[in-house]
Amino acid sequence: MTYRRLLAEEFGLNLKIEPQETQLRVCGHLVRVDEWLPQGKAKGTVVLVHGGGGNGRILAPAAEPIAEFGWRVLSPDLPGYGLTETAPDFDWDYAEWPKVIAEIADAQTGPVVLMGLSMGGLTAVFAAQQSTQVSGVIATTLLDLSDPRVFALAARWRWVGHLSLFSMAKMPWLFDLLRLPLWLTTPLKAMSSNSKMQSYFLRDAFIGASWKPARFFRTLHQYQCQSWQLGCPLLLTHPGADVWTPTELSLLVYERIEGQKHFVELSNGSHLPIEQPAYQELSAATREFLQAISG
Repeated sequence: MTYRRLLAEEFGLNLKIEPQETQLRVCGHLVRVDEWLPQGKAKGTVVLVHGGGGNGRILAPAAEPIAEFGWRVLSPDLPGYGLTETAPDFDWDYAEWPKVIAEIADAQTGPVVLMGLSMGGLTAVFAAQQSTQVSGVIATTLLDLSDPRVFALAARWRWVGHLSLFSMAKMPWLFDLLRLPLWLTTPLKAMSSNSKMQSYFLRDAFIGASWKPARFFRTLHQYQCQSWQLGCPLLLTHPGADVWTPTELSLLVYERIEGQKHFVELSNGSHLPIEQPAYQELSAATREFLQAISG
């Protein structure tokens, strides 16, 4: 697999555990899930939440250390992404994402922690608010894409972001008809500092070369958080060299969230923090957080 080869050759990350691939019926969708099992009895379950430029499989570098800590890991492809088969009535509404994650969490036994990367960070927060089972949330980024300034900054080119905002407001019916490739709408090169990994993200059929309805991004921008109260601990571990979404954008949301929380800025690391020492720092912070959850 190209992705695993690049992780090993370019970043020295030799992943040893091969996940089990399964499918779950969730909210009418047949959700493809990668599952990592620890040795012995699991201390709990961590559900990984990908962002708008990825899928569950690219979160494997985050999953393996967690399984080694003794936790079971589930990494689903959210509706419209990866290999998940969407329900016949799926209308590309972003609100389905936190709903699906919350339902997966509620189906587990024992402690459940949600870990979101990129846009998945705030999706994990929204899902935790909808779930009765979540014991903690870890996020590498917290991006409030309902904020027009943040939405424009997150686009591949700022003018694309501003044009999209104008079109959403003035002619949403026309905007929703568009289908665009992710490489055009999202600055996927900023996912990594490595040129070979950048090329992979741009060309992969399930990432940069996949086409998404513009409606998904409109509903994402217009999704309204009803409350910033979070009833479980939050750990924000923002990459210190993220050129796509600088730390201060995450801190804007972090400061709004009410509840027990802790912030760690990684020494370096791009949007997907697989560079050293950021990767080791993320794993250490995650382990400490999970140990506190498991008691």
